[in-house]
Amino acid sequence: MKPFLYGLDHASHDFRESSSLGKNIFTNAFPLSLAQYLANVRGLPIPIIRATTDADSRLTTKHEMTEWSEILGTSLDQVHFEFEGVYSGYNDYTHTSANKSDVVVIERASGRHLRPLEIKLVVVPTSSTARRDRKDQSCEIVVRPSTVEQLAFSIAHSYGASKRSHLQKLLVDELGQPSDYKWSDEKFMIEAMPRVLKAAENVIRGGLDVQTPLVLTAIWRSEGQKPVLEEHAFDVFAWTDMAFTQLFIDQVRREHFSANGIKKQKAPTSISRPSRALVWLVRSLLDYAIQNTLNFGSIHSEITFGVQSDKAGSFSGEASLKHLRSPEFLTPRVTRSELGEVLSPSSAQFLMPERRLDAAIAIQHLAEELSREADIQD
Repeated sequence: MKPFLYGLDHASHDFRESSSLGKNIFTNAFPLSLAQYLANVRGLPIPIIRATTDADSRLTTKHEMTEWSEILGTSLDQVHFEFEGVYSGYNDYTHTSANKSDVVVIERASGRHLRPLEIKLVVVPTSSTARRDRKDQSCEIVVRPSTVEQLAFSIAHSYGASKRSHLQKLLVDELGQPSDYKWSDEKFMIEAMPRVLKAAENVIRGGLDVQTPLVLTAIWRSEGQKPVLEEHAFDVFAWTDMAFTQLFIDQVRREHFSANGIKKQKAPTSISRPSRALVWLVRSLLDYAIQNTLNFGSIHSEITFGVQSDKAGSFSGEASLKHLRSPEFLTPRVTRSELGEVLSPSSAQFLMPERRLDAAIAIQHLAEELSREADIQD
């Protein structure tokens, strides 16, 4: 019996079992299956969103078409996907333990850990962009604190232990005397945010040559807000750690600087979630660079600014479109008619989406419309 999801024959979940199609598993597994299908069946590369600088030396991103096997770090017939695993490569950067990644890529023959991946499955368009021209339709990327921790470990790992002192210099050159910072004092950190921002930018600029794929984002396109797939329905993108960090950097820059790069005279009155996440990231990297250990958990608990810690940021509209905009985003390469090649049609009865009244009513209405159209054609 083949697995319900293409290309996941070797994984920590048995995708021949209906239990593997629960919501939390499916949303991480489907993007991997989609990438496997694009590479194995369609013979297509995956766009990697990489950090770079523009002609004016400002941080931005670019897309590079890359073989999926290169992103994974091994040939496709040697890959094993360990869902909710701890990436062993991060053990060199902490005296405690990193939390689990969404998936760890393992080489089957050797058992060697190759790469951790954080996975996002998002819909296009959002409710706020559904009425716009297709080229301006976007998605929403929600980031949890666990992904910020993965960013911190990934950036430390990208630099490597041999460049720890260089990472420290990049941070301290902008922060000045970080030991004098009142990291959990919101008023103090609002004033310090421009320096925190520039320290983060320093880290990204210094890491352009060592950036590492970390986040996998799969998109599915619907017809407006209807629960109906568009004809060009699916594609997948990989982000490097340095590129994904720019979602936070962009937002914090908008909060504290004008479009021409001049610091706003009036600072925000509170710390936003993306600002707080950037503080978590910079403080974590600073502690690692100085003390040779990364302990995100204690920083996450200490620095709250009185805001719930369940979300690190949400990026939609132009914030996400700026980095995802591409032919593959505008016209995804996998059509809805190919869905049965990625996800076995027999699996539909086992999928367990959230039960929402508005979704049930919309689907019921759609089914009645299709039934009426069929009667008219008959």
